[in-house]
Amino acid sequence: MRSSLVSLATLLTVVFASPVVRAVQEPERVIMKLDEFLKLYEKNRAEEVQAPLDFAISSARYVGEVQLKDGEPYAAVFSAKLRIDVLRSKGFVKVPVLPATVALESAKIGAAEADVVIENGYYTLVTQQRGALMLDLTFAVAVTSAEGASGLEFQLVPAGATTTQLSVPARDDLDFTVTNAKLQSDKVLGEKRVVEATLPSTGSLAIRWQREIPKAAQQAARVFAEVHTLVALGDGLMRATTTVNYTILFAGVERLQLKIPKGMQMLDVIGNGVRDWKLDPEGNLNVTLNYAAKGVYPLRFEMERVIGPKAEGLAAPIAGPVGVDRVKGFVGVESRGNLEIKAGEVSNATPVDVRALPAAILGITSQPVLLGYKYLAGEVAIPLSASQHEDVDVLVTLLDETRARTMWTREGRRLTSVKYRIRNNRRQFLRLALPKGAELWSASVGGRAVQPARASDARVMVPLVRSQAAGGELAAFEVEIVYVEAGAAPSAGGRGDFKAELPRPDAPSTYVAWTVYAPLDAKVRRFTVDGTLRKVRYLSNPIPAEDMNYVQTANPEVNQQAQTQANTGSLGDGAVPVPVSLPLQGREVHFERLLALDEPLEIEFKYRGLKR
Repeated sequence: MRSSLVSLATLLTVVFASPVVRAVQEPERVIMKLDEFLKLYEKNRAEEVQAPLDFAISSARYVGEVQLKDGEPYAAVFSAKLRIDVLRSKGFVKVPVLPATVALESAKIGAAEADVVIENGYYTLVTQQRGALMLDLTFAVAVTSAEGASGLEFQLVPAGATTTQLSVPARDDLDFTVTNAKLQSDKVLGEKRVVEATLPSTGSLAIRWQREIPKAAQQAARVFAEVHTLVALGDGLMRATTTVNYTILFAGVERLQLKIPKGMQMLDVIGNGVRDWKLDPEGNLNVTLNYAAKGVYPLRFEMERVIGPKAEGLAAPIAGPVGVDRVKGFVGVESRGNLEIKAGEVSNATPVDVRALPAAILGITSQPVLLGYKYLAGEVAIPLSASQHEDVDVLVTLLDETRARTMWTREGRRLTSVKYRIRNNRRQFLRLALPKGAELWSASVGGRAVQPARASDARVMVPLVRSQAAGGELAAFEVEIVYVEAGAAPSAGGRGDFKAELPRPDAPSTYVAWTVYAPLDAKVRRFTVDGTLRKVRYLSNPIPAEDMNYVQTANPEVNQQAQTQANTGSLGDGAVPVPVSLPLQGREVHFERLLALDEPLEIEFKYRGLKR
């Protein structure tokens, strides 16, 4: 019966393992014995995910005691307890536990000695134990002493939590310093002084101690002050910006006091850790800090006083530090506006070259410092007087160039394009007096069509944009107008007089270039040329070859500004610009002028040979 079952199983295996033609293709199957499948399943289940680290030190505590020799500390014996978690699933693990700069006495896991070797400058534990284990170490560290202070230091291995405790035999109170300690406390246990601290996970353990000085024997603070004052007069105000550089020795200071000149109002007090400040009715400025400042401490404050238009009977407002051992100071005086400042008879101060003033004065102003003084102590008095003068109008709009082209036809008509290259600070319009009988065809600013206006005196008003700053200067933009005139026709014999003038702007122009395109058969009589522009063979600054009637400005910022103002209606609601092309044909006759002010720009000459 058993052999029949085996034969049947064998037959079924062969049948199912043999390829069978089916109407639908089925996935391939793998057939194995049950015991082989169970072995494969157990093997896969036994495999574990490899840990990302071989080990981790979750905590470390170092407890030490300083040993004395002839009454002086020379070494410290530490017992350290490290909790180590071995994460590797199999094999040996190497764990660095101490730097090789210390003297290791013993290393134990429980009651058994641990295997420790020196590798890469560290005592290294070699173990194949798994899970958590506690490593107990005993080692000695050298103690160094110099100038009444003692200390020790050694490198720590990275651990999740690191704490330390050190006992020092001493009858006197000690002042401990634990580098990078996040929490620190010390106490007295009998004749031992004990310090405890919590440290970061990496770094070194560095502890220094020295005999604590009794508070009664501590020296009182000594304070020195250097005062830098910049006094500014203008706009009906006298303002002072003062910087006091304190040097605080021996002990910290939490409160500072200064005497403020009468009539001055405090605007602000700036300093590290300033908690509060108050100016009392007696003129004492009391400043409270969040901590006891020591070493160099700068304090800056601003104050002002209304002086009125006459600015008489003034004195430089100099703040005096109160309760300091020594004071010296510097004073600088500047003018903001058209004030002429003079100093009276100075008391307890010495005039100095303004270039010798400290950077704390010269570096906080862009105006020229007119007067400079220095002083050491005492009641300093620097009388000041200021005289107000009227402002003088200066040029706010300038035409860098005026370039014109005139096409002169045989019938005597003239079509003229004038382009102005302008730098404008704050003027709203460019006013142009057009030639008599001229008809304006178009006007544009920065390549955008604008709607001109007509003033009460019949001048054309072209709206302007404001020049943008470029490299410390105002950038230029272009204004263009195109107009047409009906001039006199030549006589039957081809002779005639050519008289023309350019629009007269209300701003000066440094250079004017005018090119007249005359018919080819018109002969200009050289000795008949007259006018305010000089006839030249070639222009000193040639006119660009491109058509000037509709040229995009070269400055993108001005173009963008013109676009914005055009969209908002600031340049008028003009029609879309229509390009006007000048038929530039004929003989070129050039005229130019340097520095044209408010005066006519005209030319005149006789011609002959012009056929109609």
